[in-house]
Amino acid sequence: MAEQQVRLGFVGGDHLHFGGLLQSALECETADVVGMVIEDPELRSFFASKHSGVPVFETAEALYETGRPTAIVTCADNLNAADVIADAAARGVHVMKEKPMAASLDIAEQMATTAALHGVRLMINWPTNWSPANHHAKKLIDSGEIGDVWQVHHRAGHGGPPATYLTGSPVGRVGWGWLVDRERNGGGAAIDFCSYGAVLSRWIMGQPSRVLAIGGRYSKEFFTVEDNAVMILGYPRGHSICEGTWTQPAIPVPIPPMVYGDKGAIAITGQHELSVANTGGPGERSSREGRTIEAEALPPRYGSAVAYFTHCLLRDEPFQGMVDPRISRDSQEILEAGMMSMATGTEVTLPLSPFLN
Repeated sequence: MAEQQVRLGFVGGDHLHFGGLLQSALECETADVVGMVIEDPELRSFFASKHSGVPVFETAEALYETGRPTAIVTCADNLNAADVIADAAARGVHVMKEKPMAASLDIAEQMATTAALHGVRLMINWPTNWSPANHHAKKLIDSGEIGDVWQVHHRAGHGGPPATYLTGSPVGRVGWGWLVDRERNGGGAAIDFCSYGAVLSRWIMGQPSRVLAIGGRYSKEFFTVEDNAVMILGYPRGHSICEGTWTQPAIPVPIPPMVYGDKGAIAITGQHELSVANTGGPGERSSREGRTIEAEALPPRYGSAVAYFTHCLLRDEPFQGMVDPRISRDSQEILEAGMMSMATGTEVTLPLSPFLN
């Protein structure tokens, strides 16, 4: 088939990932970037000067009337993205929303329902979905390489917001400003970084039956959300550990995502590399004879979130893997249960009941 392009708009520049997504869209052969809408004037000027060839609009209405996008990417915060999606869906415009799905399970359900009601496509972008190593690990797991999986262990984080974020660049001021706002984000480091472990666990092990979490503001005194958290996801025959931190200034020894099965284990040691160890001989307590595997290259459509989004729209193919909105919805349920557990100090069982609230 002849190469086509999706007329792509950007609505909302709150997310710290906005700049990278916009740049990848400008480099994508199947995307025609027709404009961007950024509410904050200083942030709008920042990106307008950096990408002078991209039309800039002050309102979504102006973008839709002049740019006529058939799909948008929204980097609006986890609360207000629901309104962006509702507006786009009512116009028949498809949406890609940057991770995680929402600030709460109720809002995630609203997003999915709104998209379905208007017959538009909704994709939730997880940057980890474009890792060849993650997909190669999933292929090995599905083939039975390490037997029955009983644990995923994922740690994600960095140094978190600086105390000076309000007086720094507009990217940090806006990007950190909503992340440390409980209503707009849904929490703090737990929502930001435990989410990666939650979606990976859901993709590999399915939906857990219970969640136990602990976390708090351990060292940063200039906001009121948690700066560290750990969630333990319980399964009938296994568990998963999801750690998230905003207080990690250094990493003496990187901790890779790990998947353990009853016949071996996989460490995802890089974007393109895995280490696999299988069961040792009789009487051996634990095999450490790992072998390094170079991950298989992914098809070109997996080159970026925008490349995959536009590919699927042009060919009417389903969104698969972690970006499947059903998996992101389930991940949101895990996060919500984790936040409830942190607040109450008790284990929370799944499924939750969003329609009964």
